[in-house]
Amino acid sequence: MKRLAIAASAAALVLAFNAQAFEIYTDYTASKEVWNVTMVKVKPNRIDDYLQGLEQTWQSGCDIGKKQGTVLDCYIYVSETAANRDFNLMLVMKFPSGASADPNEAQFKEFQKQMRAKLAEDAQDKLVEGYEELRSFYGEQNFRRIEFK
Repeated sequence: MKRLAIAASAAALVLAFNAQAFEIYTDYTASKEVWNVTMVKVKPNRIDDYLQGLEQTWQSGCDIGKKQGTVLDCYIYVSETAANRDFNLMLVMKFPSGASADPNEAQFKEFQKQMRAKLAEDAQDKLVEGYEELRSFYGEQNFRRIEFK
C-alpha cells in the first residue's frame, strides 16, 4: 500500500511538471476564429416546429452575416440521443475573430434593414411567438480551436 502511495505521488509530480511546461504559442496556438455555441433544450415533440422558425429567423440572420463578412458559417446540431437531460439542440456560429462581436452601428443598421426586407416584422413576431413553450436556453459559450505544434 505504501508503494502504491509513493508511485501515485511520483506520477502526480510528473504530471504537474509536464502541465506547467505546456505553453500557448510554444506547444499550441488558439485559432483566430471563434465559434459561438448556444445550447437549447427543445421539447422533443416540438423540434420540427422550432427548426421551422429557426430557418426563417436564425438562418436568415446567418446568411446576412455571411454576406457582411461578420460570420463565416452557421450550423444547427440536433441530438439523436433520447436520454439527453441538459440540451438537445446547438446553434453554432463561426466568426472570423473575436473582433466580429465589436459594436458597429453601420453593420447593425444594414443587418436590420436586410432582415426586415427578408421577413416582415409582424411575420417575424408571429414566428417566435410561443418559443418560450417550445424551448429553454441551457447556456452559451465561445470556443477557439486549439492546434498543437
